[in-house]
Amino acid sequence: MKNRSLTIKAYGKLNLFLDITGRRSDGYHLLKTVMQSVSVCDTLSFNLSCGTGIELKCSSPGFPLDSGNLIWKAIEAFYSHIGVKPAGKITVEVKKEIPSMAGMAGGSSDCAAALAAMNELYGTGLPLTELCSIGVRLGADVPFALTGGTVLCEGIGEKLTVLPAPPEMYFAAVKPQAGISTASAYAIYDSLPVKPEQNYAEFESALKSSDLNGIAKGMFNALEAAADADEIKKAKRRLLELGAVNSMMTGSGSAVFGIFANRSDAERCIEKMSDYSFARTLVPINKGWEIIKG
Repeated sequence: MKNRSLTIKAYGKLNLFLDITGRRSDGYHLLKTVMQSVSVCDTLSFNLSCGTGIELKCSSPGFPLDSGNLIWKAIEAFYSHIGVKPAGKITVEVKKEIPSMAGMAGGSSDCAAALAAMNELYGTGLPLTELCSIGVRLGADVPFALTGGTVLCEGIGEKLTVLPAPPEMYFAAVKPQAGISTASAYAIYDSLPVKPEQNYAEFESALKSSDLNGIAKGMFNALEAAADADEIKKAKRRLLELGAVNSMMTGSGSAVFGIFANRSDAERCIEKMSDYSFARTLVPINKGWEIIKG
């Protein structure tokens, strides 16, 4: 067979608003969350060649290279969905930039990019809605990562409403050393005697009117109360001291970001927070993935 290859970017995300509205009988939490694609990305290089099986390559420590990886699961789910046997060996080389255990959807973004890449390599032409139906079975954030942009995600993440892009803004994002597992964050949240609350309508109104200060004021993450770590509090405080309009943890953590009105202020902030293993100036983008070679 003729070798085929492509390279795809998988963009990370920040949660601008995250509320937990209930819980299903199967244990899944119901969400109302606004996710925003941002400019940090993993790069996945796919090669379809003679042979059989799946091979993952990555130099990042701790990155799983077996069937437990969401990229691997996405490839298998794609083959199962289209009902064909693999036409060769799939090798995927991954360059990681999205930090792990950060609440920035690194695994989900890779999974989404893998589904998009397989759809392209095999020329199956599956529409986005069909890719999302495969993806939601692999992870709640995968449909968003396939869609990208600024999206209200409800249910367990499968109900998507595209929202207006935010006004010009810049994020200074850092990841404290501590990592927080999603399962642990939700378990702690469930045990809280009093749950935090915030008015979503006010946040959405600010977003639709491109009111940066209103967006910053209305930001909310119910899971922050479950991630009561000193490192997270310290990062938020430093971001505010360095000029952020507001700061917040994203997802289940542990990454924290601050909103800035201009790039230079965000970049100066990151320069002063370079002691973090991950410290980046990020901007909102309108896509979850992007084929750059293929």
